[in-house]
Amino acid sequence: MQLPLTRGSLHRNFSSSARRAAATSLRGLAASAALAALLASAGCIGLTTKPLAPGGTGSTGDSSGVSISAAPATVSFGNVVVGTSDSQTVTLSNKGDASGTITKVVPSGTGFVYSGLPTPSTIGAGSSLTFTVSFKPAAAGAASGGVSIETDASTYKVSLTGTGVASAPQVSSSTASLSFGSITVGSTSSHTLSLTNTGNADLKISSVTASGSGFAASGGSGVTLTPNQSTTVTVSFDPKAAGAVTGGLAIASNATNSPAVGLTGSGVASSSSSSSSSASAKSSVALNWDASASSVIGYNVYRGTISGGPYSKLNSSVDSTASYTDSGVAGGSTYYYVVTSVDSGNVESSYSNQVTVTIPQ
Repeated sequence: MQLPLTRGSLHRNFSSSARRAAATSLRGLAASAALAALLASAGCIGLTTKPLAPGGTGSTGDSSGVSISAAPATVSFGNVVVGTSDSQTVTLSNKGDASGTITKVVPSGTGFVYSGLPTPSTIGAGSSLTFTVSFKPAAAGAASGGVSIETDASTYKVSLTGTGVASAPQVSSSTASLSFGSITVGSTSSHTLSLTNTGNADLKISSVTASGSGFAASGGSGVTLTPNQSTTVTVSFDPKAAGAVTGGLAIASNATNSPAVGLTGSGVASSSSSSSSSASAKSSVALNWDASASSVIGYNVYRGTISGGPYSKLNSSVDSTASYTDSGVAGGSTYYYVVTSVDSGNVESSYSNQVTVTIPQ
């Protein structure tokens, strides 16, 4: 028998159904919210990547695991003479965990070039390679440029700077003057000096000549000196008559300057005698030389009668002065002299340049 529904039971049945529907709806909403959250999270994960590093100085890193750096990142060549070239080495290193491929290399700036970096080139993870950058200025003035290195994922630039300077060879002398003192007529005394290239380009000396009666120069002609290189010139004085003599040394070269070297000396008449033997006994040779630049206790003087030796030592003990007079010469003879220096340990140097003296009859 079916009982009629009362208002109260109807209300209770409706409330129960509403609760079940609400619960079902809440479960559906929770599942939808969870799904939406999952999709949102998955979307973030799938879309997030490490951006490629922009080109420029400094290390480059990218999402592929390639990280390239250069040492040095900036190359400064300083001053380079116009027409010459200076080169430096650059090292590229891959500090990443994947290999990178260099696809293109582009130099920029006047006078800058590179070599030793072919394309394509591969830099393995943890590996490095080197290449050369050079600067050859065509004109004076500051210059800047670079080398752009493109990989399969990023671009890197090595900056380059330099200044072209005009070619300017310079010549300088180790002394501004040479004084030979008093030299007996018919005898010869010699001194040496150094000519040095103090400029920034090759110095070409075409000739070195002496002016003034009795002065002569040898050495230094027809030589080319690189910057800071030197050559030796020997200047001799052979007075032809008694009296003071002045002269100078002329240096012809491509230098932008021309140093003056003064020469002075006096000729002294030899003593006359009634016999040739007496005159021979009174003949002498005065020798002078430049003091050693090293620390020495003195010098030994050697004489020979054949050019190139053998030589015999003239002084019995080390002479502390840079001069010596040889009185044991004979008229009409030719002698050859050399000098050595001796240090505090009694170690003797090699022979100096040879000086030739002919004694008149």
